Amino acid sequence: MGSHSVAMRWERVALTLLLVGGLAACGRSAEPVTYEVTEVDESGSDRVTVRVESSVPERGGRWEVELDGRIVGASVRVFLVRPQPSGCAVRTCYRVVPGLLRVESGGDVTGWTTAWEITGADYDRLAADYPALGDRAEHLSSRSIVVREVAGGHVVFVANGRDGLLYRSVNGLWHRLGIPRGGEGWYFEEPPRLASEPPPADPSWVVAVLVAVMLGVAGLLMMVVRRRWRAYDIGLTAGTAVVGGLLSYFACQVPGAGMFPAAMYAVLLISAIVVVGLLVVLLGVGRGSATAPVHG
Repeated sequence: MGSHSVAMRWERVALTLLLVGGLAACGRSAEPVTYEVTEVDESGSDRVTVRVESSVPERGGRWEVELDGRIVGASVRVFLVRPQPSGCAVRTCYRVVPGLLRVESGGDVTGWTTAWEITGADYDRLAADYPALGDRAEHLSSRSIVVREVAGGHVVFVANGRDGLLYRSVNGLWHRLGIPRGGEGWYFEEPPRLASEPPPADPSWVVAVLVAVMLGVAGLLMMVVRRRWRAYDIGLTAGTAVVGGLLSYFACQVPGAGMFPAAMYAVLLISAIVVVGLLVVLLGVGRGSATAPVHG
C-alpha cells in the first residue's frame, strides 16, 4: 500500500504539471502593442535607415538595414530631410501611391505602371488582421521609398506602415519583410499572410495524434510488463493519451516571440508534455495490488 500511495502522489504531481504546461501554452496577450514603419531614408553608401513607431512610444526607434535586406542594428541617426515619395535608379524610377499599398515604376514621360500592390480581398483581409488599425489610408499604405544602385542592378525599400518594410531585391522580387525589431537579437516580425496566398501546412493534428499514440502505447506496454489490466490502468492510459495529444495540439498554436520561431517553442512544450505524460504512465499504470493479473 505504501508504494501504491507514493505512486498516486507522483501521478497527481505529474498530471498537475501537464495541465499547467498546457495552460501556459494557451496563454495570449490581451493588449498587443502595435508597430508601423513610417519612414525609410538614405543612410550611408551601404544601408538605409528605417523608422518604426509604436503605440508605446518608447518601443519605437530607428534601424539600420543593409542593401541586401538584413538588419545591422539600432540607428542613432536623425532624419534631417523629409522622406521621399519617389526615387530613381539609372534606368528605372519608382514612386509610392498615397493612401494605397502600391508602388509604381516608370516615369512622367514613359508613364507609370504598377510594380507591386496589395488590393481587393487581400487588402481587406490584411486590414482586418491588424488590431486597432485606425485609418487604413494612413496606417496601411506606402509612405516613402528609397532606391539604391547595387552590383547587378538596384534594390528598393518602401515604408508600408503597419505592414512593415517592403523590399525589392536585385533580382526583381518583392519581399514583405515586416517590422524591424530587437531585444532578443535583431529580426523582422513577419506580416500576416495574404488571403490569396496558400495556407501553410499545419502539422498540429498530426503531432497531436502521434503524441497520443506514443503515450497510449507506453501505457499498454506498462500493463503488459506489469501484467495488470485493471479498468483504472486502462482509463489512466487513455486519459493521459488524450490529454497529452490535445495539449500537444495547442502547443503547436503558440506563436513565436522575438527572434525565436514558433516551432522552437512547440518543440520545447511538446517535449515537456511527452516527458510528463510518460511519467504519469510509468508511475501510475500497473502499480499497486492487482485485481486481474494476466497469467502466461
